[in-house]
This record gives sequence, C-alpha cells and structure tokens, in this order.
Amino acid sequence: MNREKIREHTMQAIYQMDATGNFDYASLNPIEEAANALAKPQAEKTLTAVRDHIAEIDELISGCLDKWTIDRVAKTDLAILRNAAAEMMFNDDLPVKVSINEAVKLSKQYGDEKSYAFVNSVLSKMEKKIKR
Repeated sequence: MNREKIREHTMQAIYQMDATGNFDYASLNPIEEAANALAKPQAEKTLTAVRDHIAEIDELISGCLDKWTIDRVAKTDLAILRNAAAEMMFNDDLPVKVSINEAVKLSKQYGDEKSYAFVNSVLSKMEKKIKR
C-alpha cells in the first residue's frame, strides 16, 4: 500500500474520531483495507500524534485561521488539516512540503471547490510557525 493511500485512510480515521469524539484510534473498527493501512508505521505515528496532542494541533490550526474559528471549519477539511499538522509537527521523516501537497490533494478529492485553497493557505501559515 502506498503512502498516499495510507494518508487517506489516516485522514478518514481522524474524521471518524472527531465525529465520535473519541481520539483513541485503537477503538476504531475500520474495514479490512483501512485496518491494514492504519497498522502501518506512517499511520500509527500520525494517529498517535493526533491522540496525544489534539489540543496542541487544534491550537496551531486555530492560530492560522483568518477570521474563522475552528468550529466553523468543515469536518473533512479539519480532518485533513489535523492529519497534515500532525505530520508536520511530529514526523521528522517527512518533508513539510510533502505533507502540504498531499493535504491539498486530499482536499481536492474530499472537500468542496474552495477547500484546496483554504487548506493550502492554512498549512502555508502553519509551516512558517512550526520550528523543526
């Protein structure tokens, strides 16, 4: 399974965790393909970061929103932003630009016609704030 597919399943898991209000990814009951993806080190690293640092991730996202609050962000866009933020903040093995580019791709697939520009803008601001 390629990294893009793993990232997609990770984003879907983050969306599901937000919908249920339970950020313990171990309690998810995904279909087999997603379960295989979520067992990969790339997914586990991101999901663990989201579980353990959700407040810090959301604070960073909130600080990069112009005239918006995090509760106004579409849930799919928020899942994409959380996924990318976790990668950018807690995965030194992955270049920040890759996280941003992949998040923009996901937002084109899962968001509305304006999502990709919104996600790109927020993540570009985030990149400047993150000290690696």
